Amino acid sequence: MDSITVKELAHALSAEAVGNLDISITGAAEPQDAQASLLAIATSESFVARLGEGKAKVALLANGMDWRSLNLEAAIFVDRPRYALAGLTLKLDNNWRQGKAFIHPSAVIDPTSKIASGARIGAFSYIGAGVVLGKNAWLGTHVTVGNGSFVGDDSTLLDGVKLGRNVIIGQRFVAQPGVVIGADGFSYVSKEVAALENVRGTLGDRGDALPQPYHRIHSLGAVQIGDDVELGANSCVDRGTIRDTIIGSGCKVDNLAQIGHNVRIGNNCLICAQVGIAGSSTLGDNVVLGGQTGVSDNLFVGSNVITGGATKVLANVPAGRVMLGYPAMKMQTQLDIYKNLRRLPALVKEFGRLKSENQKKD
Repeated sequence: MDSITVKELAHALSAEAVGNLDISITGAAEPQDAQASLLAIATSESFVARLGEGKAKVALLANGMDWRSLNLEAAIFVDRPRYALAGLTLKLDNNWRQGKAFIHPSAVIDPTSKIASGARIGAFSYIGAGVVLGKNAWLGTHVTVGNGSFVGDDSTLLDGVKLGRNVIIGQRFVAQPGVVIGADGFSYVSKEVAALENVRGTLGDRGDALPQPYHRIHSLGAVQIGDDVELGANSCVDRGTIRDTIIGSGCKVDNLAQIGHNVRIGNNCLICAQVGIAGSSTLGDNVVLGGQTGVSDNLFVGSNVITGGATKVLANVPAGRVMLGYPAMKMQTQLDIYKNLRRLPALVKEFGRLKSENQKKD
C-alpha cells in the first residue's frame, strides 16, 4: 500500500472522520515526528501537546477532542485508541505477508506434501513428508516443517521457524523468527533414586543418593495449537512425552518463552517474555503470566489468574487470583510484606532504643 485517504482509513477502522477526507496518508508517527503525509497518533493529552512540534495535517484522536483548535485539516476519532491501533497498524503495515503466492526454487518440498492455493514458501525452506499447508500459508526463509505436520489457513511462519514432526496448528497462526515447536521435552531419569528426587520429596534432605548419569525419556507425543495463536521470537514449545502439549485458541506468547512437555494451556492466555512453564502443568482460560513468571511442574493455574513480573508459582493457584512474588502469593499480601520489610530498619532501631531505656530503669 502506497497511500490511503482519510476516508478510506476511517472506514477500515469503523471510525468517524472529519475535515478534508481526501488527504492521502502514507504512514503514522508520533505527533512531534509527523510530516504532512503521516497520521499523527495523538490519543492522549500528552501527545496532543506535541502536535505543534510536528507538521501533521491529520491526527488520530480520542472522542471528544477539539480538532479545530489543533490546526489540523482532518481528524479520525476513535472510542478506544489502543484498540484502534490494532486495525490501524495492520492497514499501514507495508511489510506484513508481502509477496505473491510462489515457491522459491531453493525450497525443498517432499512430493507427498499437500500445499493449498495461495501459499508462499521462501528460500531454503523445507517441507517434509505428509505435510499439509493450508490456504494462503506464508513461510519466510529457512523455515522447516517436519514430517506429518499440519499448518492451517492464513498462517504465517517467519524466518527460521522450525516445526517438528506431527505438529498440528490451526488457522491464522503467527510465529515470529526463531520459534521452535515440537522439540523433545526435557525428560531424563536415573537408574536409581537420585538426590534431586529426595530433595523434592523432603524439601531439603539429599538422603544417601549417589551421583549417577541421566537417561533420556523420548517424546512420543506431539504439539497441538489452536486458531489465532501467536508465538514471539525464539519462543519454544516442547512436544509431549506420551500425550500432546496443547495451546488453546487465541493465546499470545511473547519472546523467549518456554512451554514444557505435556503442558496444557486454555484459550486467550497472555504469556509474556521469558516465562517458563514446566512440564505437565495446566493453565485455564484467560490467564496472564507477567514477564519472567515461572510455573513449576505438575501444577494447575485456574482461569483468569494474573501474575506480576518475576512471580514464581510453586503451588496450585485458584481461578481469579492475582499473584506476585517468590513464592507466589496474593498480590496485596506480597505488597504488604514488602512494605513491612522496608519498615524493619526503623523498627529495629526503635526496639534498640526501648531496650536501652528499659535497661537504664532496671
